[in-house]
Amino acid sequence: MRILSVDSSLGTQVAVLAAPGPTGTGGTSPVVLAHMAQDSARQHAESLGPMLAQVLTDSQAGDAALDAVVVATGPAPFTGLRAGLVAARTVGRARGVPVYGVPSLDAVARAALDALTGADAVSDPVVDPVVLVATDARRREVYAARYRGLGPDDVIRLGEIVVCPPQDVGDLGSCDAVAGSGAVLYPVIRSSVSPTSLSSTSEGGGQVLTPVSGDCRAQVRVALARLARGEQLPTDPLYLRHADVHVPPARGGSQ
Repeated sequence: MRILSVDSSLGTQVAVLAAPGPTGTGGTSPVVLAHMAQDSARQHAESLGPMLAQVLTDSQAGDAALDAVVVATGPAPFTGLRAGLVAARTVGRARGVPVYGVPSLDAVARAALDALTGADAVSDPVVDPVVLVATDARRREVYAARYRGLGPDDVIRLGEIVVCPPQDVGDLGSCDAVAGSGAVLYPVIRSSVSPTSLSSTSEGGGQVLTPVSGDCRAQVRVALARLARGEQLPTDPLYLRHADVHVPPARGGSQ
């Protein structure tokens, strides 16, 4: 099956992946057939159209019809997240395929846990690690949550996703590593968390893992694992707070 992955929670990332079997079977990790990304957090609307056109017509990805679309649902700044969700829903409607949502931090957590437990781990793999994901929420705040792995492809969240100042992230609890754009942007996050094991410590606090944004392969793996369990994957956006732009009240007239 062919799956389009869209993530506009930080920069913009789109990819077409091949996954074995029908939707919801899980199994072997999806293979990326075409991928494009740009790092700007303020050019989603301008970049999404051309990037989608490129990956959907790529010679490696364009020889089979799409079977599904997977899109990041945030939390993330309002404008960029909305652009990605609208684009994903539009492609799904035009192609007549389902659109599934995965929270942005979940995909970052899955990729970070892979780095902690996989064969390519920098140090000895950590057994059943906890990773804290913190992504930039602007206004000098971050979106944050802690995770453990759930099987080889999914994650389980240890509490709700919160939006808070970087210095308050340590209140969420101990972890083996931190990941996400917020962890890179605010060094206080690395120094404020308490490690759960000696293998996670480094000078100045817990180690910071990539990716800083979502990972298209991890996003699709999480979606397929949840579909295999019969879960619903809504595409409702997770904003956690009101938009930065508000419509001003009308001048004059009765109130």
